[in-house]
Amino acid sequence: MGAQILSDLLTSMGTVSPFGGEKGREGLEEYERIKAALNEEAKANWDDESWHREQALLLAEQLDYGFTFENLFSTYFQVKRVGAFETVTLRERSGLKVFYTHRGGYIEESTLRTEDFELPRDTLGFHIQEFDDKLQANFADSMESVAALGQQRLEAEVNRRMFNLLQLAVPSTSPYYVDAAGTGLTKPVLDTALRDVYDAVKPNGTGPVPVTIFGRRKAVDSISAFAGWAPEALEEIRLKGRLGTYNAANIVQVWNYTDENGQSYIPDNEVWVFGGTVGLFAMYGDLKTREWLENTVDYRHYRARKDIGGLVHHPEQARRIKIA
Repeated sequence: MGAQILSDLLTSMGTVSPFGGEKGREGLEEYERIKAALNEEAKANWDDESWHREQALLLAEQLDYGFTFENLFSTYFQVKRVGAFETVTLRERSGLKVFYTHRGGYIEESTLRTEDFELPRDTLGFHIQEFDDKLQANFADSMESVAALGQQRLEAEVNRRMFNLLQLAVPSTSPYYVDAAGTGLTKPVLDTALRDVYDAVKPNGTGPVPVTIFGRRKAVDSISAFAGWAPEALEEIRLKGRLGTYNAANIVQVWNYTDENGQSYIPDNEVWVFGGTVGLFAMYGDLKTREWLENTVDYRHYRARKDIGGLVHHPEQARRIKIA
C-alpha cells in the first residue's frame, strides 16, 4: 500500500505539487489527500525496516528515470547508456584510400589506421541525513523534496560536467576560441562559427550529424535580434520568445543551473557551437541507492550515486564564443 501511495505522490510532482503544474482546487485536494495518507502509512510502519527499503527502492526508480530520460542532455550531446560494468571505447578508423584507374588497372594499396579512446569513469551522487523524528513527522514532504531536488541536482551536475569538458578542450588559448566581447554575438560571428563547425564534423554512418548552438538565455537571445528574419520566424519569436533553429542548427537554451549556494554553473557570457560527434558521454547502469538508520544516533540517511564518463575528443568540431 505504501509503495502505491508514494508512487502517486511522486507522480503528482508534475501536476499539482509545489514542484510543478497547475494547482486547481480538485487537484490540490487530491494532492493533500495523498500526502496525508502517506504520512499515516509512515507512522504505522516506521519501525518496519522492510517498509523503509520499499520506499527507498521506489524513490530510486523515480530518481533514475527522471535523471536518465526526462532531461534534455542526450538531445544535444552524444550519450550512451550501457551496463554497470561495461567499458566504453571510441574507435575511429582512417587511412582507406580510393583510387581512380582505368579498367583492369592496378589499384594502389592503403593502410588502415585505428585510434581507440577509452572513456574515463567517475561517480556523481548525493548523501543526505535527517533526524529520524523530524522525518517521521512529515515523511511525505521529505520524500517529495528528495525526489525533486535530487533529480534537479543530478541533472545540473551532469550538465556542468559536460560544460567543463568542453571548456577544458577549448581553453582561451585554443584556435577554436572566439573572443567577441567587443561586439557581442553578431550574425557574422555566428555564421563563421557555424561554417567552421559544419566543415569539421565527421559523418557517423547513421545520417546527418546534428549541430547545436548552446548557451543560457542571455547568451542565445541575441540571435532573435538579428536583422532579416522572415515573417514566420518573427512569429515564432513572438509566440515562444526564442527560435528553435538557426541555419539548420538546433538552438538549445540551457537552464541557469546553480549549486547548493545558488551560484551559477554555466556562465551567461558564452555561446557554444558544436557538432554531434565532438565527444561522447556514457551513463553506466542504474542509479544505486542506499537508505539506513544509524545505530548510535537517530539519523536516517539516503544516498544515491551513478557512474558516468565523458570525453571530448574532437575539439575542432566546437567553437567557444565569448560575448561579454
